[in-house]
Amino acid sequence: MKKPSGAVARLFGPSQNDEFARLLIQLANVGVECAAHFRVTEGQDLPGIIVFERRADKLVDQIHELLDNAFIMRFDLPDAMRLTDEIDDVIDGMRGAAAHIDIYKQYLSTLRPEARELLVTCERSIQALRNLVETLGNRKLSLTAVRDLTRAINEAESDADQIIARAERGLVAEFSAPGTRTLEFIALEKLYAMLEEMTDDAKRCGKLIISLARKEA
Repeated sequence: MKKPSGAVARLFGPSQNDEFARLLIQLANVGVECAAHFRVTEGQDLPGIIVFERRADKLVDQIHELLDNAFIMRFDLPDAMRLTDEIDDVIDGMRGAAAHIDIYKQYLSTLRPEARELLVTCERSIQALRNLVETLGNRKLSLTAVRDLTRAINEAESDADQIIARAERGLVAEFSAPGTRTLEFIALEKLYAMLEEMTDDAKRCGKLIISLARKEA
């Protein structure tokens, strides 16, 4: 189906397009704030992380309502919905990791250096994602600019892969002997995986925005 002309889109769509971009940037900003809080508290403040998650959920509900009632949108509705949900998944991942730390608190009350490194890397990837989301407020997406901004997310994800590989080798060396602390191993191994997954989620968001830019090119 042929898309509406620019004149028609200008007549019906701009306010909804602008509102979508504004709300999505707000959602990404919640992710940045949540990631900073997660790093500073080393994931020990589950109630505080839940507050951020609930703020994100309210924004997601607003975006879904906007998209459900949109007449003409700059981006395809399924793409806009998916991007919204993927950004929300990044924040949900932080809540999940904080809940895991809370459950295994006796083993994770003090995080190991590798976990702290992953926290820093996760925050970096989410900050880069926010910078990328901000481009959706531009009149037109630049594929070159989007690719450049996406590179920072991909680099953080690659760094996280290297950190977790090193961390897992350390866990195997430490816990491979008979009679070692099984629950502590589970607590650490799953935490590393959950933190690394946040950078994967951010990378998926980057790929979606590149796809949007290609469609506008």
